[in-house]
Amino acid sequence: MGEYYMNEKQMLLFQNLKNIKDYWTTTAVDSLNPNPDISPFENEDDYKILQTKLSSQEEINAYRKIQNEVIQGVIHSILVMIDGGDDLADNYLVDLVDRDTKESLLKEVALHEEFVGYLLDNEEE
Repeated sequence: MGEYYMNEKQMLLFQNLKNIKDYWTTTAVDSLNPNPDISPFENEDDYKILQTKLSSQEEINAYRKIQNEVIQGVIHSILVMIDGGDDLADNYLVDLVDRDTKESLLKEVALHEEFVGYLLDNEEE
């Protein structure tokens, strides 16, 4: 997005965040299977209720899209917080820093905006 190109560490961060989003979206959808291999969720009874309500492929695809959107929204909100764009900034600012180089990943970029751009470039429809 814009004139700035993200550096390698920012790219790795976005790749990892996307992988987390994709993993949890898939895990939530897979938990709708009548006999999921492993359910990482504490609310197994609630998933059993959803299993009876979401059975067609259209319903499961809608659930996948909603889960993906919610998880993406949570990640975006966390990045807004790190960028200093929410109420936390009134009290103090947080940063993501490479432990070895002490370099900030916020350098010359709004992570939340670049993350959305990264997803637009790397998401499959």
